Amino acid sequence: MSTTPLTTEQINELGQTLSSARKEVRITEGFPGPIPSTLKEAYAVQNVSIEASDQAIVGWKIGMVPPELREEMGCERIIGPVFEDVAIKLTEAQSTGEAFELPVFAGGFIAIEPELVIELNQDIVPGSINTADGVEHLVKNVYAGIEIASSPVIDLNSYGPTAIASDIGNQYGVIMGTAIADWKTAITTMETTTVINDQHIGTAKTDCILNGPMAAFAFLIDCCAERGITLPAGSLCSSGAITGVHETLVGSTSTVSFGDVCTMNFTLVDNKK
Repeated sequence: MSTTPLTTEQINELGQTLSSARKEVRITEGFPGPIPSTLKEAYAVQNVSIEASDQAIVGWKIGMVPPELREEMGCERIIGPVFEDVAIKLTEAQSTGEAFELPVFAGGFIAIEPELVIELNQDIVPGSINTADGVEHLVKNVYAGIEIASSPVIDLNSYGPTAIASDIGNQYGVIMGTAIADWKTAITTMETTTVINDQHIGTAKTDCILNGPMAAFAFLIDCCAERGITLPAGSLCSSGAITGVHETLVGSTSTVSFGDVCTMNFTLVDNKK
């Protein structure tokens, strides 16, 4: 990662390159341009992709900055947009075990991440909320969920948080399962388990992400305020990986369970088909 600031031309070119690779399903070996040195630059690149999309933004994913880079980046998390065409609300049958298919970039980066998905209950304009006062009152529902991280850039995550943020946060899907009743209490005792191709990958407390899911929700509100982004009522916040970021391949089958509340079985398929 260079410390030389990107020019406006470089930012626009990188954003257009990343956006077109997604639209054209064009797998890319190596990061296709200079890696932004700051998150401010990375979000400027992300904005180019947002402007190039014909899809509405229905939510945002939260990703973690590695501990050793948090001082340099000035934060613990990053965000990326969730576009309408990759946001999926499951049927009751699918939330209790019926298998379904999820598209990914075959040959690119592919990972699944069990996450709590938070639904916003009101519009939030930049600067209207002091998150230091708490954010639980802004929650409409909390869902058992999955984030699909997928990108045409094969090794995107290896380039660090600014590269990831540039490519819309390595985001390619948010799946909402069952809404968790009495979520404030339920998630403190619930466990989330991930199984891929019949192998147990991990189990963790459902509320185990750094400082809890409300910290991620607050970060989203603050980051959007800094970027001048309004969050409409109903916006989703995919709050962060619970059992981990689990890299896998097209054709893999997975089961993600949130205690006895929700079980989701799914297969990853080529988004070209």
